[in-house]
Amino acid sequence: MWPITRRSHVSPESVAAVEDAEKSLKNAQAGAVPAEARLTESRRVTEQLKAHNRANAYSDLIEGIVLGRLSNG
Repeated sequence: MWPITRRSHVSPESVAAVEDAEKSLKNAQAGAVPAEARLTESRRVTEQLKAHNRANAYSDLIEGIVLGRLSNG
């Protein structure tokens, strides 16, 4: 058997690849904050629309009852 030796030399390509990966990760993490803020805002608006729709449905129900009683009265 031949002895296996490890090279201690690191290629410039691998160093550049690691640096690029770290830079990409930092950019992605920086972009995550605005994306999270947009998601939170979207959820808030969605909840407001649901509440508005519930209020409108209730209002329509009351209006239907009142108009029904007025037409029968």
